Amino acid sequence: MSKNTIYFEACNKVVGFQQMGDEFIRKLVINNRAKSTHENYLRQMSKLALYYNRTPLELEIGDLEEYLYFLIQKDTDALSSYKHLVYGLRKLYLLFGKEELHLALPSIKHSNKLPVVLSKQEVKRLLKAPERILEKAMFALTYDTGMRIDELTNLLISNVDLDRGQVHVRQSKNKKDRYITMSTHAIRGVKKHIALNDPKDYLFESPVRKGIPISKTRIRALLKEAVKKAGIKKDVCVHTLRHTYATHQLEAGQNIMVLKDSLGHADIRTTLIYLHIAQLDPIKKFGCMESLYKKENE
Repeated sequence: MSKNTIYFEACNKVVGFQQMGDEFIRKLVINNRAKSTHENYLRQMSKLALYYNRTPLELEIGDLEEYLYFLIQKDTDALSSYKHLVYGLRKLYLLFGKEELHLALPSIKHSNKLPVVLSKQEVKRLLKAPERILEKAMFALTYDTGMRIDELTNLLISNVDLDRGQVHVRQSKNKKDRYITMSTHAIRGVKKHIALNDPKDYLFESPVRKGIPISKTRIRALLKEAVKKAGIKKDVCVHTLRHTYATHQLEAGQNIMVLKDSLGHADIRTTLIYLHIAQLDPIKKFGCMESLYKKENE
């Protein structure tokens, strides 16, 4: 994390928080938790620590209930913050033997809300909207491969095989490597980007420092501009391009197990949600009696 983050503010202002945070990170790393996961946990626990000027390990059950109520009422990104805090505190209290506090935490209901997906026409408008080749290539590659934003920012030039048309995603969310196929359109865009912008190590670099990856905040800001310019009214984020990739893959006839591997999902149930969104060809749907008596009727 940057030294300007709320985590470092909590380390400087709340006694014992840095020691707790360092030990928490070590334990998560040993348990193979992704960097982005423990950063999200610590960000929310930092807000909690600054609110009470105490570490989460020193709080009482009433303190937790009061803050969680405050969070769900006042935070502008309430649901995401609430979930990351509760998940983080569960890990923290288990790792530090605070069973009473762990048991006092509320359960998180999993939402049945289906993700937002762009139409093919909207994707075309979105990719046409940016003037610079960097944004065009970046958004096109995200849609073309369904990569997560963390995977996009960490993508090295050496991980993109333009001759074979493959992206090698290394040690992603579930600590697994995978290859994703690129289209010829995405390959052309990446080639133009490399020729024009000459990135050093990472495919998409910081606009101010060579050799440093572009930040997730910058990607989100650029996408927001492109969405507005494209006249898209849907609630779009970078992950929307991943949802759109998965849905369009299924609509094009892709096998669900191949899609699972391409997305890097650990559980097929995560991939199955896209079957509820994809508009599959009705010609392929038929009553079982049709196939049962097909030969007899011919």
